[in-house]
Amino acid sequence: MLIEERLEKIATIIEENRSATIDYLAENLSVSKDTIRRDLIKLEQKNIVRRIHGGAVLANREALIMGYQQRASQLNHVKEEIAQKVAEVVKDHSSILFDSSSTVEATVSKLGNKDIHAITNSLTQAIELAKYEKTSVTLLPGKLHKDQLFLSGTETVKKIEQYNPDYTLLGVFALSEEGLFIHTEEEGLVKRQMIAQGRKVIALCDHTKMDTTGFFKICSLSEIDILITDKQPKELLMDCLNKSNVEVLLTREEE
Repeated sequence: MLIEERLEKIATIIEENRSATIDYLAENLSVSKDTIRRDLIKLEQKNIVRRIHGGAVLANREALIMGYQQRASQLNHVKEEIAQKVAEVVKDHSSILFDSSSTVEATVSKLGNKDIHAITNSLTQAIELAKYEKTSVTLLPGKLHKDQLFLSGTETVKKIEQYNPDYTLLGVFALSEEGLFIHTEEEGLVKRQMIAQGRKVIALCDHTKMDTTGFFKICSLSEIDILITDKQPKELLMDCLNKSNVEVLLTREEE
């Protein structure tokens, strides 16, 4: 097999599967691992793939940036399924940090019958949480993002430091073997502090956010305790989650 032909096959495999391990590529193309490593370097230089530990993913897997209204209307049925699974995990009489994601917002109605103390930096979530009699609500201070409708900044982060909640509910913008990412530092710093304060961190991630990346790294995989998602992560990502002691919960059993 010619080098260019092999490079094309590697690129096709990674494009179809979103990622691939060196072992998998070497076995399927009947070449050595060293050959695959050299091929991946060539493909990375062409900006076709991005090498990671043990394999490669597609280059430029940047997660899409959306405004609040657009985010709120995406994959609503999946968000509902994820929210239902959250309700099964979260115990009654709990304190919870809610981040400003639309997936976390979907959990509000599912947790409405529980006695909880909710802390959030989201205006829309605070309004929804206030509808439930058993729920007490703390709205964090900060500078308002007029499009995304969340509060952030130094004041927000400092206030979060005062809490030690039972749970942090974290909506995922982008997740890969390297960790969790967001597109802005201001929101990332808030999420990072929420992770640091929660006794148990539950990340909510639909399948479109997996094997993607963003501008600002929030945390490594080992800093989350539970990942709730609608589809089984790809083999390489699942292996990293297992090594990081992350419990993966699926919204439904896959056939």
